Parts: sequence; C-alpha cells; structure tokens
Amino acid sequence: MRGRLVIDSLHGISENMGIVVDGGTILHVGKYSDIARHSGDLPVYNFDGILCPGLINAHTHLELSLFSKESFSHRDFVDWVIRLVESRSSATLEETHLQCLKAKREVEKRGTSYFVNVGNDYEMNVSLGRNQLFQFEQIGINGAYAGKILERARALLEELHGVDTSLAVHAPYSVSRELMQGIKSFNNSRGTITSVHLAETADEVEFTRSGKGRMADLLNHRVRKWTFAVPGMSPVQYVDSMGLLDEKTLCVHCVFVDDEDVNILKDRRSAVAVCLRSNMELSGERPPLEKFRRSGIPILIGTDSRASSPDIDMFAEIAAFYDEFHDLFAPSEIISLATSDAADFLGIGGHYGRIAAGLNNSLVYVPFDGDTEEASEFLVSEAAGKTEAVEI
Repeated sequence: MRGRLVIDSLHGISENMGIVVDGGTILHVGKYSDIARHSGDLPVYNFDGILCPGLINAHTHLELSLFSKESFSHRDFVDWVIRLVESRSSATLEETHLQCLKAKREVEKRGTSYFVNVGNDYEMNVSLGRNQLFQFEQIGINGAYAGKILERARALLEELHGVDTSLAVHAPYSVSRELMQGIKSFNNSRGTITSVHLAETADEVEFTRSGKGRMADLLNHRVRKWTFAVPGMSPVQYVDSMGLLDEKTLCVHCVFVDDEDVNILKDRRSAVAVCLRSNMELSGERPPLEKFRRSGIPILIGTDSRASSPDIDMFAEIAAFYDEFHDLFAPSEIISLATSDAADFLGIGGHYGRIAAGLNNSLVYVPFDGDTEEASEFLVSEAAGKTEAVEI
C-alpha cells in the first residue's frame, strides 16, 4: 500500500511511504519508490491522506457498553455506582454480551487496535477477542475472604483462551489489604500489569483518611457487614504502604492527588491512565497533568466506559485530551501516548503501537488533504468520526 502521509510515533511524519503487509503482519516499510521496485506485481492500495498506527485504549470497561452516560449522569459518584449496579443486575447476559461486541467492533473499525479491558464477568470478557489485556477485576473489602476470592480468580486465569489476562484491584475503598497484596503478588509472579482505580473522587480520599463519608454509605448499601482499618492517609499513600505501586502498576484516574502522592508515583515508576471525559462527568475535575508531566510519570489515555463517557472511541478521547492539555503536549506527543508509549508500558510493543516491519497490521486511515506539518494536529483535533481501520 502507499500512504501520502504516514505517522509513526517513533519517526514522526513521512511522505509517500510504502507498506507491504501479509495477512495481519507488516513485512516492509520504506519509501514507496524503493518498496515498489522490489514488490513485483503485488496489488497497490493508495491512501491519499494519513496512515497511522491503531490506538491503544489504556482503560475501559467493555462489559458496561449496554449503558449510556445519559442514563446515569450524576456528579455524586456513589449515587452513580448504585444506579449502575442496579441496572446491571436487571440486564440479561445475552443483551449485555451483544452490546459489548457491538461497541467493541464499532471502535475497532474507527481505529482502536488494543484494549486494557477491566471487568467482572470472566467468560464474557475473554470471548471479546484477543486484542485485549483482560484485567479480571476483584472486589472484597473483608480481608477474611481474600483467600477464597484469590483461589477462585486464579483458577479461572489458568484456563487458556488465547487472551492476555491479569487480575485487577477495583479500588482502595472496595478491596481489603489482604486481597490487594494477593492480587499484586500473583500478577508480579506472571510479569503482568496490575490496574487499580485510584484517587478518582474526593469521597475516596475522605474514606481512606477517616473511614467516613459517601464511600462508607456505599459500603453500607452494598455489604452486609464490612470492616476497614482506617489507614489515615491518601489513597495513593495507602496502596503504596502495602507494596502495590511499581513499574507494573497502572493507576487509573488519579484526579485527587497531592504533591506527596505525585512524588510517590514518580519514585515507584507507576503509570497513570487518564480518562478525562469520564472524570469531568463524574467529578467535574481533571487530573493534574502538569505535575505528572513535570515529574516524568508515564501517562496513558483511556476512555473508561459508556456509563460515564459519551463513547469509547479513542480518537474522540484524544481530541478532548488535546483540547484540555494542548498547552502541555504537542500533537505528536499525544499520538505517542495513545500508541507507542502505551504499547511499551503494557509490554506489547512487539505487536502494536508503531508502523514497522514485524508488527501487527493495525493501521488507521484518515482522509486529509492538508499540508504535512498540519497532519498531527488534525489527527488529534479533527479526525474523530472520520477515521477507519485499514482492512487489506
């Protein structure tokens, strides 16, 4: 194939490039004139616009695709959770599965190539395809049940489905110290990423500092008898105190963090998955990206779920990200956050995140007739709704 403009987060923008693919793999990348000279009679597909790597959604909940944020829109996080849980309990498995498949296929066609997918329904989520890291989310605030919960989860993960899997911590207010440590130890033994929702709301901070507030109300509503040894510190400090944070930890949200929290994340080399549109919907606040960037904390981009965000389209998410943080990040840097940076942190850089020989043929085409120097900004600001995955 020939691309007038090819954007690779590693090498920037190249003009008039040739890409040779075989099935799902890229064989060669180079100047089209050189590629054509050695390709014989291979058919040529011309793309008179932008070709870029497929994007990586660093945090989403595909199993919530049945719902929409309009049905649950509420700035009180606890009320939102209660309403969402009640709606999930009334939905059929067939209806839920169908909507998950539909939502995933829609955004795949628009150019999302890989998903860090967090969910509770093991069988349904692993059936959604191999282009995901399924993070099997565990919940359990009472430490006495941690052993049984871990035993059940490990048994499921031993089944072979051809899908990358690991365990995930829901949040410090819903998972006991014993269960969090067990999850982290299990994932580290397998060399896999551990996701944890962290410092998403001010209510969460209040709970880990005092054991009171709206999160206590949520536990009273959902758990018959619960215990929690109040650590008297921030959520970030709390999970760090039990060894949860390291270079294999993906901290999701991190909206309500202070300078000490930022220093901890920096020292532990943990990454932060930013879900901007979801955060603005549920709390009206945004993560302190200025501090994360200044500290060198790895930043990835996720959509969260359709229950808290307009959609799970990564191109729409990076457009919102650029609109909010254009003073901090150049367009090319945002493309890197959603491609090569995400792939490298997740350990899938040998398959996704770049346009290079030997990698997965997950390419995206964007119609564009502008100048080369305008292509990156167009991609992060105006491409949403115009992108389409390349199928050869």
